[in-house]
Amino acid sequence: MNDSEILAIYMAQSENVRHLKKVIDSYRRDINLDLRKSNDFQINAKTKIMALLYSAWSEAQLLQIAYTPNGFSSTEIQSIIQAKNNGITQAWKKMINLAFQKIGDPNTDPNIKTRLDKLLLLVKTHIDGPSKLRNKIAHGQWVKALNSSSTGVNSDLTNKLDQLDSVQIRRQLDMHQFLGKLIRDLTQSPNNGFGRDYLKNIADLENFTIKSQHWSIQAKKIALLRKPIKYAQV
Repeated sequence: MNDSEILAIYMAQSENVRHLKKVIDSYRRDINLDLRKSNDFQINAKTKIMALLYSAWSEAQLLQIAYTPNGFSSTEIQSIIQAKNNGITQAWKKMINLAFQKIGDPNTDPNIKTRLDKLLLLVKTHIDGPSKLRNKIAHGQWVKALNSSSTGVNSDLTNKLDQLDSVQIRRQLDMHQFLGKLIRDLTQSPNNGFGRDYLKNIADLENFTIKSQHWSIQAKKIALLRKPIKYAQV
């Protein structure tokens, strides 16, 4: 692929990312209205769809960053796409490892290794864990999650399915955006912007994680019921 073709796909994926975010926000507003009405069936169904939309948005952002102009070569992009065959987490890890190769060798530079390990841990925390639950939803396991061999019920994931809510998904998406900013800086400006803004971006993510750790669907419903109906979709 030449630079023009890479740019064209980057622009297409940027449009996909923006559109999916708007669709997610639309479902979130619908769920907020259903919360006011205590319409549990609609809340549950739309929450599962919102989780699938989040998964689609995450994959769209992955490819958007992979095709960032002047970021990766055509061969590197194909290796990221190939890694995605083993799951989206592997693709994110491949992208991060490739980007860090442009900075230096983590085996000889402790600072680079610390930052590489930090990003890989963030991917495991904010992408790998949630993706496993969304995969169950994508395979039709909306109420009961099966084990990997489909020979029994996975009680842990079934409980997580039951507890999944729109506030949790919105929080995951926001944390994903912070992580995406870190990886985008690493891809676009590995020797300047990434190093300059790394500590600030990590602090922003960690501060948001702490600030939002007690967010709950119950508190959201109480807040919505206190608002006049015309503001319920905000």
